[in-house]
Amino acid sequence: MTYVATVGEVLEMAARGLDRGDAVYLMREVDFFTLAEAAHLYTQKLFGDVVTFVNNVVINYTNICVAKCPICAFYRLPGHGEGYLRSPEEVGALVERFAKELGVTELHVNGGFNPFLKPEYFDELFKAVKKRAPRVVIKGPTMAEVAYYAKLWGMSWGEVLARWRDAGLDAISGGGAEIFADEVRRVVSPHKISGEEWIQIAEVAHKLGIPSNATMLYGHVEREEHVVDHIFRVKELQEKTGGLMLFIPVKFNPLNTELHARGVVTRPAPSTYDVKVVAIARLILGGALKVGAYWLSVGKKLASTLLLAGANDLVGTMYNEAVLTSAGARHSASVEELAAIAREAGKRPALRDTFHRILAHL
Repeated sequence: MTYVATVGEVLEMAARGLDRGDAVYLMREVDFFTLAEAAHLYTQKLFGDVVTFVNNVVINYTNICVAKCPICAFYRLPGHGEGYLRSPEEVGALVERFAKELGVTELHVNGGFNPFLKPEYFDELFKAVKKRAPRVVIKGPTMAEVAYYAKLWGMSWGEVLARWRDAGLDAISGGGAEIFADEVRRVVSPHKISGEEWIQIAEVAHKLGIPSNATMLYGHVEREEHVVDHIFRVKELQEKTGGLMLFIPVKFNPLNTELHARGVVTRPAPSTYDVKVVAIARLILGGALKVGAYWLSVGKKLASTLLLAGANDLVGTMYNEAVLTSAGARHSASVEELAAIAREAGKRPALRDTFHRILAHL
């Protein structure tokens, strides 16, 4: 194959369907301006110029976690003075307040691997939210949390998910995916599930009628081939189940993490890399999924740029977010702010629900 460098040629390759080798070449050898323009034109053709996002609140039910991931600045080990566990009633009351005061339609809820929790805690948590805010969609926890609690309680993944669904869970968070490659996971999340297990749990959730997002944490120790393989595996999962709603590349912020303290990752990845990651995601995924410009991890200004590089969703307002904020991210944005980010890129903002149904054009 003769490899290329022009926008038109990149678009031709994408239209034919990239393979992993093509995508690695494009990431490594083609300049980010060309990739961004090609991905933007591809997005325009497939989705038009509408950029969506959900009005949501993030509540972490606990920060107590025994996973000890070197990428995380949020967790506290059992016995730590800053550790906490929110009661189901406290979470329900918080969601009700955000729904009434800010009109949120989604609760993004997750936490850590808390060894003290019983199955009944989550039953009560989801039921409390539905009682206090019945119209709010509950999205979360992550595939990794499903696996941890299934093992802790002696249950199967399907049993945990079905129980949570019956208690009020509507969708699963896409977190914990990190990078699927084992050699990367051994560095960034050595005590979590494998990438293959993440995919398998997603398949179980989708079969149970529980849709999910998919994320990818980039900008640490991965190489281009790891990014490309991760995105292809997300695409293959979507082709198999149809249960994914959004792909969200999440930029790693090293501040306050073990990887930073050890000198493994000393600074965030450059913005040019952010552009390439989002662009290659669009060129690989085509029309299979929306791609998020996760302003919380890249900043609001760069998020607007990413809307010109293949992204077409701003994820959410993310009120009350604490995990990325622990690593230095700036938390929360109003509906009006996200609409302004979209307009800055010449896009038409639209408020959506969790399941990507348009609620209002803004």
